[in-house]
Amino acid sequence: MERLRKTLPRIILFSVVLGMTSILASCQQTSEKQKSAQSGATDTIHAVQNGTTAPGAAGQDPQNQTGASSTGKKLDHPVVLDNNYRKAANSPNAKMLNSISQKPIANLGPTTKVIVDPKQKQAQELYLAGQKKAVDGDQQGAIDDFTKSLNLYKTPAAFLKRGFSEMVLEDYVNATNDMNEVLKINPNIERAYFGRGVCKFEQKDFKGAEEDMNKFIEKDKTTAMAYNYIAGCRFMLQDFKGALDNYDMVAKLDPKYPDVYTNRGMMKHYLKDLKGAVEDYNKALAIDPGNATAYNNRGAAKLNQGDSKGALGDFDQAITLKNDYADAFDNRGKAKINLGDKTGACADFQRAYSLGLEASRELIVKYCKSN
Repeated sequence: MERLRKTLPRIILFSVVLGMTSILASCQQTSEKQKSAQSGATDTIHAVQNGTTAPGAAGQDPQNQTGASSTGKKLDHPVVLDNNYRKAANSPNAKMLNSISQKPIANLGPTTKVIVDPKQKQAQELYLAGQKKAVDGDQQGAIDDFTKSLNLYKTPAAFLKRGFSEMVLEDYVNATNDMNEVLKINPNIERAYFGRGVCKFEQKDFKGAEEDMNKFIEKDKTTAMAYNYIAGCRFMLQDFKGALDNYDMVAKLDPKYPDVYTNRGMMKHYLKDLKGAVEDYNKALAIDPGNATAYNNRGAAKLNQGDSKGALGDFDQAITLKNDYADAFDNRGKAKINLGDKTGACADFQRAYSLGLEASRELIVKYCKSN
């Protein structure tokens, strides 16, 4: 990995994904060399995609492991994605997906109030049983009932509900197939576009995911999770301003949406609005004082602003909350270097490296090896 000629910290980002709140596996990028205005130190900044994608949101790399953008230019901020990623099966996302799934389904077309076909009646009973199991959290049981119902009588509602249960269990291939079946029967059921958009995101088809989410938003502009997924798509496609705009919508629709301020702060961080980033990290911590990611990110912003003492306090708090937080140890070491505590810095770099942060090795070689 190339080294930035600037004292830059590791930053945690983007829950998701995302759309899922919080969006993934470890993946490291190269970066440009830049001259440090402070010390000429050779350090590296990393953004770690935190557990929601977003999406969320599972190892996804907006720089395709090259550090190059779609325009061929290198980005200033290499990205590392860690396994904090909050996948769809995790509680916050499962609850949101279930909530969206349980809304009344519009555009089903004409229905009969009296069911005279015995198979259709049995199919309806199985559908209702599956729906109850999905609400209760028994997704596999729900899938089994929806499948039995569909074997008797095919309805878009049963395909849709089965698809959502499959999404919660992260079976995105079968969920995609079910959303396609819904849209084949009735292309006006907008929730199927939402579901298919989630599946495409999780399968790294970010352009396709955004297209489907936009189709959903044409009919429903009130679902924060849809904008959160679009923000995740924009981030993965390196459009940080587009991601920021969509996180603004998430915050407007649901000011307490999981990790929205941490994620929005990270986008501001990427866009070099460090003051705005700190303000969002402050909001994140006001909602959840136990948010280690927000402390780490705020410390990173302070470190970039030259406030090494303030940064040190934030990294201390992040480590208190999460004692195996490799990035926070690495960052704290950089703050200590700036404050003249070389012994303490080397201990932190060693700890970060022992926790699997390979990039800390360069700092150990630079500052901690005797001549």
